[in-house]
Amino acid sequence: MQKTFSIIIMISLFLAGCSHEQPCQDSLLQAERIIDQYPDSAMLLLAPLNTDSLATTQDSALYGLLFTEAIHRKGLTFNNDTLIAQSEKYYRNVGNNDCRLARSLLHHAIVRYSQQSYAEAFTLIKEAEEMAAQLGDPAFCYELYAVLGDMYDNAYDKTATLHYYQRSLDAARQARNDQWVARMLNNMATTFDQLEERDSFMYYMQQVEPLLPKLDGVIRAVALCNMGSYQLKEGDTIAAKQSLLQALKLTYLDKANYLLANIAKGEGDFNRATNLWYQTLQAEELDLQIKAHQQLIKHFSQQQDFRRSSELSQRLNDLYRRSCELSDRTGIHGMQQQYERAQAEQRQYRLVIILLGIASLLLLLLLSLSYYHRWRIRHYNQLVSDISIQLTDMEQLRQKLNQQQQTDQQQQLLAADIIARLRTLAQRGQPASEADWTALVEAYRQHCPQFLTMLSSINSLQSRELNVCLLIRLRFQPSEVAVLTASSPQSVTNLRVRLLQKVFHIQGGARDFDEHLRSAGQIHNSL
Repeated sequence: MQKTFSIIIMISLFLAGCSHEQPCQDSLLQAERIIDQYPDSAMLLLAPLNTDSLATTQDSALYGLLFTEAIHRKGLTFNNDTLIAQSEKYYRNVGNNDCRLARSLLHHAIVRYSQQSYAEAFTLIKEAEEMAAQLGDPAFCYELYAVLGDMYDNAYDKTATLHYYQRSLDAARQARNDQWVARMLNNMATTFDQLEERDSFMYYMQQVEPLLPKLDGVIRAVALCNMGSYQLKEGDTIAAKQSLLQALKLTYLDKANYLLANIAKGEGDFNRATNLWYQTLQAEELDLQIKAHQQLIKHFSQQQDFRRSSELSQRLNDLYRRSCELSDRTGIHGMQQQYERAQAEQRQYRLVIILLGIASLLLLLLLSLSYYHRWRIRHYNQLVSDISIQLTDMEQLRQKLNQQQQTDQQQQLLAADIIARLRTLAQRGQPASEADWTALVEAYRQHCPQFLTMLSSINSLQSRELNVCLLIRLRFQPSEVAVLTASSPQSVTNLRVRLLQKVFHIQGGARDFDEHLRSAGQIHNSL
């Protein structure tokens, strides 16, 4: 059915290209109508278009959103978020299309997550989640909650994973889409299988089984693989083997390989079992890698091949450490807590505003009841004015103190012994030692911690690049920087140009980097 539909779309595109009568907006709207069910066909509609051929910012924003959605629905992702970021910005500014804005937030979050910008991705997708309840769009809710479930699954938070998979399943059922329902049932069954909760796993597999004839592609393969696992638990090895082999004919699945290895072991074919377990060592899922290591260790221990079992045991210990660190890598638990705190603060703020409003109304009511109390109000207003003046004076004093503190920090940093030593080394043409660099960083940490924190937040910044930034901030000449870092002046110039892009994400020359770096230090109150 989908193949026939794609052919029709291609013919339509050919005729439209010959006549030049179909406007870009019509193609975009047609792609938007079918993108949920037929992403490949939507991509065919988008293929003749590009950002240069679109006449309006509205078309460009919709094109960026649809193109990103189509790519994600094909199981791919972007290394660059320019397109979807522009779409999100447009729909934020326009403010009259919450549905497209929510979709832009979701797919921008997917791109940022793939770029390992986990905090920004989490913020974007939680904003989309807040909008989901108001939109009431089952297709959007299905995709949103599925992505959230995957995020928590990657962080090994199975409770949150199941929660969002269940919400995605509910949305899929509301949309009456069997493929989506089967996918979520598969995800929940797989999660319960990983948790070794047999009853829950079988419950969801019993719901998948009637849908099998309607499934195709990867969803059918995963369903067959889970069915094979279900049949193994039921003790039907023959049926399980048949299901797993059918799944592998559709696509390669590490879990199917692992289960076939276990079946081969039960049949006494240890060579085949060992080969399949070794293949599973390269699985994407960490739990499958761990199980394959455990099976191989057990097998080689029984064969008294202690060298191999020892090597595999060491690798298994590394996997255990990785599994413990995995949830911390994305920081999703901390971000969830931070998000919940922010939500609580917003609720508290709204409550305070409401209470203040009520208090103001009561005050106005009291004022209207009696002329006698006016002199008290005048006295109250005068008191508020006096307090306001005092607060203004205190704020000015605080600013002066801050300025004085900044000046003192600057003088203290410039007066540090390491600064004088570095200038002396530069005059003598001698490079700085590791101890000198350590002392320089310590001086910044003591006198200008905010500036050092700003640089340290750039994960990919190397030590040599950090040293150059610190020297440039202290207004060392490029020739002095070259001497201290044991580099040529040209390499220092080239490095400054690269750092302009790396630190500030802009193009320009070496002097532009110097100016931005020094102004950044001022913004962060470093000096």
